[in-house]
Amino acid sequence: MTNVFFSPRAYCKIILHAAKYPHCAINGLLLGKQKNKDGRMDLYIEDAIPLFHICLHVSPMAEIALTLVNI
Repeated sequence: MTNVFFSPRAYCKIILHAAKYPHCAINGLLLGKQKNKDGRMDLYIEDAIPLFHICLHVSPMAEIALTLVNI
C-alpha cells in the first residue's frame, strides 16, 4: 500500500485554486518524491502547478505547458 503525504504548500494551492474556479474543471501537475521504507512506498507531494481551467483533453496545449514548467 502506498501512503501519500501533501505539503501544506501543495495542499493549499490545490484547494484554493479549486475554490477560485468552482464551476470549472482544473488540471495540473503534482511534483513530489517517492521513498521506499520497510517494503512500502511513501509518496511526498511537495508542490502543485495548476495548468488549465478548460477542457481536459488539450494535448497540444498540455505539451507546451509541460515544456514551460521548470522543475
